[in-house]
Amino acid sequence: MKNRNVTGIVLAVIYCVVLFEILTDAPPGEAPNNPPWVYAMIPLGAVVITSLFDYVIKFDFFKKKK
Repeated sequence: MKNRNVTGIVLAVIYCVVLFEILTDAPPGEAPNNPPWVYAMIPLGAVVITSLFDYVIKFDFFKKKK
């Protein structure tokens, strides 16, 4: 698909980085105590965000139409 929405991709990458930092945050010397299904929210959320911007919202901040 060559007409991907760049805004959705940028927001999905930001979402992935922020959620990863939140999920791996733990006190020093301790491991993060999260169930395994929580880490599946990272790619699922990215797919939902890009799909919303590709098919529903269709607004692209980076590619302006002439």
